[in-house]
Amino acid sequence: MSCRLVDGVAVPDAVGGHRALDFCNTRAGWGAPQPREYLTGARALGVWVREAGLLDAAQVAPLVGGHLAAGTERAALERVWLLREALYACLVGRATPAQWRVLEAEAAAARAASRLVAVAGGDRARTVGAQDRPSPAGGRAAWVLGVLPLAPLDHAVLAIAAAADQFVTSPLAGCVAACPGAGCGWLFADPRRRRRWCSMAVCGNRAKARRHADRRGSVSAGPALRSAQGQWGVPAGARPGLLAAVVAGVGAEPGGQQASQQKDH
Repeated sequence: MSCRLVDGVAVPDAVGGHRALDFCNTRAGWGAPQPREYLTGARALGVWVREAGLLDAAQVAPLVGGHLAAGTERAALERVWLLREALYACLVGRATPAQWRVLEAEAAAARAASRLVAVAGGDRARTVGAQDRPSPAGGRAAWVLGVLPLAPLDHAVLAIAAAADQFVTSPLAGCVAACPGAGCGWLFADPRRRRRWCSMAVCGNRAKARRHADRRGSVSAGPALRSAQGQWGVPAGARPGLLAAVVAGVGAEPGGQQASQQKDH
């Protein structure tokens, strides 16, 4: 997991391979006691939606500019978080019926706010900005969100829902993997089943560093284990747990534990 600053907002790097997966990755540490939240407010939501290419700068200007009532902002954020939780659970195969209903309802709302139009060169559902209007002679059709007027927060949420709808109904939805990195859990498309990390440069290297540190720790513990075997008569083939327990007592006087217990009494 990694991010960059955009207009003072931390934006997660787009490593998922699809905007629906990158939306799930606006939270890091899935399943952790204290996950990291990137969508912390309407401004962060607006910047992320713009950077993901779901809406243009004009469409997110009210969000980025902070021209929203606090109660409205909180309600929209909770709606976004609920959608993200449901989408993540669906993609990793852990969704409850209630979570499927959340995803279904938001996808249906996005379609209800869209129009099926001919789009020049278009072959997927998308949103349109002021400079990106549907063409009447495109030869192909797509569900286009943004043709009808929408409130800024609704527009952002439904743009995300439209991307989620497009992804979960595609074959790529069956090729999703979760990064096993500590505190990560980010999703990415892995159709060839050869990818392990969201980013080898971040989570992959961190795991390598931890393994290296563990190996060095094992090597440095070697002399202590051999000393324990000689001083305390631990058999060479003893279980690692026994050796570790003995090493913890290296340096204490034989019988020290018993003497301590007698003193406490």
